[in-house]
Amino acid sequence: MNCLLVEPQIKKSWGHNNQFVGLLRIANWLKSTKNKIVYVRHPDYPAINGLFDKGFYPDEIYVSSMFTYSYKEVWETVRYCRENYPKAKINLGGIYATICPEHARQSGADEIMIGRHSLAKDYPPDPSILPYKQDFAYLFSSYGCNRACTYCATHILFGKGITQTHPDKVINEIKFLISHGFKNIWFGDDNLMYNAENHINIICEKIIQEKIKVNLKVPGGISAKDFSFNTAKLMKQAGFTKISFAIESTADEVRKKMGRKNNVTQEDLIQALEYCDKVGFNRGEIDVYFIIGLPYQKIDDMVDTLVFLIKCGVWAHPQRLTPIPHTIDWKRMNLENWDLADLYYKTFVAPNQDNFTHIDLETIYKIARFFNIGQRYSSFNWLLANNRVTNLFQKKL
Repeated sequence: MNCLLVEPQIKKSWGHNNQFVGLLRIANWLKSTKNKIVYVRHPDYPAINGLFDKGFYPDEIYVSSMFTYSYKEVWETVRYCRENYPKAKINLGGIYATICPEHARQSGADEIMIGRHSLAKDYPPDPSILPYKQDFAYLFSSYGCNRACTYCATHILFGKGITQTHPDKVINEIKFLISHGFKNIWFGDDNLMYNAENHINIICEKIIQEKIKVNLKVPGGISAKDFSFNTAKLMKQAGFTKISFAIESTADEVRKKMGRKNNVTQEDLIQALEYCDKVGFNRGEIDVYFIIGLPYQKIDDMVDTLVFLIKCGVWAHPQRLTPIPHTIDWKRMNLENWDLADLYYKTFVAPNQDNFTHIDLETIYKIARFFNIGQRYSSFNWLLANNRVTNLFQKKL
């Protein structure tokens, strides 16, 4: 069977650090079952249009999706595939399709694939089939999260709780990726520190014992509360060169409303950073994420978190709220009738609140960026003179 795999070219917020991991798993599964596959990125029109000339007419087309606010690019991809290959069955899956299946059905796809593909989920993603160059590969050693943050859709995507892959299988997947030329491997788990003693610690021990040479990173924030000195030591010895944490907010009341009352505190992060110092991680290269733009946050709370992280000497990463359909915060803000495209985080501002504006959120991001790239205090003083966020920041620093 001929299978065409198409990733939409996301116009908004699609950096070089992303991969359609589910589509790459499907690609590997289809290859292993003797199907002929072609992988393209829409709108790579020459590649798509030239398939028929090469004698390749797809029987099935797999289109993936990512952010819910980028659904228009997904619809355009489905429409284009339908026009060019009207006889092919079009399957649409991915994050957007799973979170908003009824909305996704309006795309015109024949089938909406919800969740992980039942037959492909156990196959490692194979980035070597990509039609463009990437020197890293994502790996997931677990899916889901045991927490219930009000802004997060992980429980919608993967159900409640965490499903962890056996450490031996994770090691085999690492070896598979290395054999396909990928020595830079990034863990994309939502909660990598869960059950650390019986999971990530064992994975690290096996890497060390088998002397596997690999460069490992954790680009998403891990839990400082569950991060021990032993885990830090093992991760360093196993080849982790990049780790990151998430604190979300230093305000107790805000964390409580986020559903993170018993999660990471300032003390937890300080302790985790000390462990990192002791085992040789460079604190100045550690990312720490925090969220800004929730309707119950105030400028004071967000600036407090930024100042705390700057004083910790880490890379402070403010993340503007992306309201995800069917999450608690999406319901709190009564966004059911909003167009998904209007929930794009760089422009979205929570309605019916007077705590902050778009300019306030932009200013917090710009201040963090100035400090992350090593600028001095006076460098940004001119940027937004008399801006209330800048003035508040100056007082608190």
